[in-house]
Amino acid sequence: MALHDIRYRHWEGHHQGIWHRRAVITGAGLRACLQNKWTRYLVSLCWLVGLVYVAVLFAVGQLLVADSIIVKWAANLSGELQLFVRGLTAWLEQHPEISVRVAENLLFYRFATMLAPAGLIAVALTIPHLITRDLGSNAIIVYASKAITRFDYVLGKAGIVLGMLTLTWLGPVLAAWLVGNLMAPNWNFFWHSRLALLNTLAYVGLAMLFLTVLGLGVSAVSSREKATVGLYVVLWLVGNTLVPLGAMTRPWLQQLSFQYDLQQFALQIFKPENDLTIARENIPILGNLLGGMTRRDLSPWQRRDTQTTWPALAAFATLAAGVVIVRTKPE
Repeated sequence: MALHDIRYRHWEGHHQGIWHRRAVITGAGLRACLQNKWTRYLVSLCWLVGLVYVAVLFAVGQLLVADSIIVKWAANLSGELQLFVRGLTAWLEQHPEISVRVAENLLFYRFATMLAPAGLIAVALTIPHLITRDLGSNAIIVYASKAITRFDYVLGKAGIVLGMLTLTWLGPVLAAWLVGNLMAPNWNFFWHSRLALLNTLAYVGLAMLFLTVLGLGVSAVSSREKATVGLYVVLWLVGNTLVPLGAMTRPWLQQLSFQYDLQQFALQIFKPENDLTIARENIPILGNLLGGMTRRDLSPWQRRDTQTTWPALAAFATLAAGVVIVRTKPE
């Protein structure tokens, strides 16, 4: 009698497609990332900031309610602040289709760009769990021997970065928009604030794709975790130091900072200078406040490099993708 039963037996398991295999790679990477306490702290902080923005949106909605606590509290403010709140309340009541759109577009421009550094930090914490460790342990060869392709492998790893960016960036922003408008006094807030939602999805979504490619490229440079994380931090911080230098000497130096490029991309998507113009024309006290501000004070709201942002981001992404293609090729 044979030691093992070698007779044919029909397989009765449940078939799972290729997306399940990709999801396994992504899920394992996300669990490994969240085992780091600093990653959990970062995620918690981002959602806490989202709660703060929900409160801000609730306060804006309460300006439409005549007997709300905020309107009554505004009566005790000093001269200019009281005029500003009254002007904002009148504007919101008279033209909600314009005022809500402008107010939420400005708020979500600030919210999305304020959480961008958290997304950059999340990428830095994620890099060791991407391709770096697989290069050090020769796991690329093991993956290549399985029923997945190099594309499936890279796609699964990309899901790790996208998942972390969703937890620290896209998720809090979308939750703030949804909960903030649910707490608004009028359901029309959902319709009037649709532009803010679309701009947020366009900016944060495309920025997440760029950071995913960049993170994969940096993680594929070396098999040492400290080297890849250090390279990413150097690209980030050294690029930022070139921004003020480029503003005084050669403007093209600013494009070497991918964070600066993402900031310019946000300005192109949200166009906050247009919303400031509309608000200034409708709220006199706001026009006086903005009139007293210098051009330097308003510079973060003004676009400067509209023609070079896309080529700079494309160059970063192309270089990173090339590194991934070369380094993930099995020997």
